[in-house]
Amino acid sequence: MIILMSFIISFSILIFVVLNGIHIAFGLLASYLIFAFVSRVKGKSFNEIKTLSWEGSKRSFVVLKIFVLIGLVTASWMIAGTIPSMVYYSMKIMNPKFFVLFAFLASSLVSYMLGTSLGTASTIGVVLMIMARGGDINLNITAGAILSGCYFGDRTSPMSSCASLVANQSKTELYPMLRRLRETAVIPLIVSSIIYLFLSFNNPLTVVGNDIVSQIQASYEINIIALIPALLMLILSGFQYDVKRSMAISVASGVVVAFFIQEASLIDILKTLISGYKLDPTHPLVNLMKGGGLFANLKAGIVIFISCSLAGLLEGLEIFEKISNLFNNFASRSKIFIATALTSIVTASFGGNQSIAIVMSSEIMKDLYKEKDYSNYDLATDISNTAVVIAPMIPWNIAVLIPATTFEVDSIGIIPYAFYLSTTVILNYLTLRVKEKNY
Repeated sequence: MIILMSFIISFSILIFVVLNGIHIAFGLLASYLIFAFVSRVKGKSFNEIKTLSWEGSKRSFVVLKIFVLIGLVTASWMIAGTIPSMVYYSMKIMNPKFFVLFAFLASSLVSYMLGTSLGTASTIGVVLMIMARGGDINLNITAGAILSGCYFGDRTSPMSSCASLVANQSKTELYPMLRRLRETAVIPLIVSSIIYLFLSFNNPLTVVGNDIVSQIQASYEINIIALIPALLMLILSGFQYDVKRSMAISVASGVVVAFFIQEASLIDILKTLISGYKLDPTHPLVNLMKGGGLFANLKAGIVIFISCSLAGLLEGLEIFEKISNLFNNFASRSKIFIATALTSIVTASFGGNQSIAIVMSSEIMKDLYKEKDYSNYDLATDISNTAVVIAPMIPWNIAVLIPATTFEVDSIGIIPYAFYLSTTVILNYLTLRVKEKNY
């Protein structure tokens, strides 16, 4: 009874902090303290609680390293003109008649290159929403298309901290895991593209009432050289080169491009790498071209650290094992996929963020996959096709709440149009069912 009450109280606290704009880390910390108290009541010593917390938190270290590198990559790409160039070229090739489809595909491409959903939402996502507002287009449809694209790269990019977290939790190698995951991403991508194509017919961009393209061109040296840091990252990942080294090389190339092409001083480059990219407050692009830096993902890192520590406590209380036992009668892969999806809905709702959904879902399900003779790669694929995309479909989860706030729309209004998220779950389940029938 005390464990059930603790979950109810923790869930209430997490919902409260998310809906009131309080950082999720405070809610998670409160939940951690609640379950630390429960552990003590259940007879665990302070040393045991500390050990369980530490063993859980150590799982976050690989992802925290990626977070640091993502911050440096983003900052270097900003000052090098790489991200401005990506936005510029994306806007130049856009066909107004297919704006909704373009919003989805452009967001997918940028999210794959950046490896971050929130970074994509705050750069090209903002540009696309500005264009939609000036072009008499349904804002919820546009925001849903962008949100879908944001989570395409979040699942499949070698730069993604989310992908690294899944690989770390499932004890799989990143590139082989991504290769398998991309195979499951093709059909949802095609189906979603077709849906957005049809939506584009009824939602053409009638007016382009912004001058962002000209402002970017006036503020940066836009050319193919500015894209080198991103192209290097793409090429190296194609050769499955170590992702951390690839990101370091990309940062170094960004520094070179910033110095020689954008004519930034070494002091400005160093400041940008440490504290992030910032334009003058009077610059017209000040709210668009910003971010990155050594400590850019500090808050997100704290969230993952606390999430993993909390998971360590819950594992010590054998809560994950008890939940996993509920699915003992599930034998086929498709049924286990459903179990993983149901678990992801609960953890994404409980945790209020994508990271805790990944951590808890994988911890709950890993023993079941092992017992049923499914590989760690099967677990990683299913977590990516459930927890990762289900989190943004929970209205109070920060995976959708932050992009929705950035787009200035209601999260409940855009979720129904984020077709890539729902089709990923549905189509992968149907694919598993078809394979089982054929056997």
